[in-house]
Amino acid sequence: MKRFGAIATAISLTAGLLLNVPATAATTQTLTIWSTGGDSDAAVMAEAGKLFEKANPGVKVKVEAISWGDGYAKVLAAAAAKSGPDIFTGGLSWGISAGDKGALADLRALNVVNTVQPRVPAQIYKALVGYKSTKVYAVPYDLTLMMMFYDKGTLSKAGITAAPKTIDEFNSAAAKLKAAGIKTPVYNEWGNGDWLGFFSWLYSSGGALYDAKCNVTINNAKGVAALTQYKKLYSDYGAPKPGVADWSMNDNIQKGNYGIGFSGNFQASSYYTYYKDYKTWTAAPVPAAPGSKSVAFIGGRGISIMGYVPAPKQRLAAKFITSLYNKNVVQAMNVVGAAQNAIFLSPVVDFADTINSYPADVLATIKSQLRDAQGPPNCKGWEDSQADVTKALQDYLFGAKTASAALNDAAAAMKSRQ
Repeated sequence: MKRFGAIATAISLTAGLLLNVPATAATTQTLTIWSTGGDSDAAVMAEAGKLFEKANPGVKVKVEAISWGDGYAKVLAAAAAKSGPDIFTGGLSWGISAGDKGALADLRALNVVNTVQPRVPAQIYKALVGYKSTKVYAVPYDLTLMMMFYDKGTLSKAGITAAPKTIDEFNSAAAKLKAAGIKTPVYNEWGNGDWLGFFSWLYSSGGALYDAKCNVTINNAKGVAALTQYKKLYSDYGAPKPGVADWSMNDNIQKGNYGIGFSGNFQASSYYTYYKDYKTWTAAPVPAAPGSKSVAFIGGRGISIMGYVPAPKQRLAAKFITSLYNKNVVQAMNVVGAAQNAIFLSPVVDFADTINSYPADVLATIKSQLRDAQGPPNCKGWEDSQADVTKALQDYLFGAKTASAALNDAAAAMKSRQ
């Protein structure tokens, strides 16, 4: 009996040791985040992770970069395998599409929405929530805003005294730049020849991809007028075609080779990282048709939680997401962003003032453009329609189809996925 008692005591002590040894390790939880973009974007996210680790002992945040090209496919593959990240950032409409496929957690149920919705512009929040959906699968993580960029000196030499505000003024300015011998009067960098580049012209002409009830409207008269205008950038004003663009808009605007460029606010980041003394460059809102507002495209990334993540970890992931709406966290992310040429534009518009790299006039343009800017549609099937819409647009931009026929093809593709 004594022997059995000794064995029992030994087992009890050993069990206690075994329980105590891994107890510390067991309290360590790792949140794995897939950050869509490059290594610099992942570094910015990692800074938020460090602050979260400091505030939550026993939590490790691991950030991995995934590319825009195959990021969405990777998220869907991870969902099917029930293995991969806990959190991911991706295109604004990824949450709607992947959520409809059952891949994501409902952020409303995790109380993320209560924190985020009141702090971001309504049209930005709306872009991430499916039409008539009772569930929220993504909230805004950061913003990328379409704007018009130019060098004041280049425009002045061509006789242009102010940035064009209307589409007619833009056409006049582009013609003057061409006549002045500017090598490339107009340049599209972000969204070159695709639906994204067309978006701002469409909405600033009073058109839209869908109406408020998700009926397809891309092919109405305003859509045809906008696409006809969009083609002028290529046919009349020398914008390089897709595949020709050299992704060096900044250098060429500075050298006077390019007149007016259209791209995202990330161009401001690189200007003020590399050309801190470059004073004659600036940004302005995209041109609008008479009677219409300047409506720029808001891209950027949403942030979501994978549906296969266990409930306790989903709550931890939700806590991390809400930390991204803290001003101190955003400031820290932008310190890293400035060093990495990856300025973080928070969806909390007031936080734009924390970006020390941007001068006052650029910040003013960003905040002004954000007032009426629109994100991608929240309509079912949009994410899966984008490639077909771009092909249809290019059949007119660089092919033989009429604008009306091209937009009818785009509309048919959009309707087929609803």
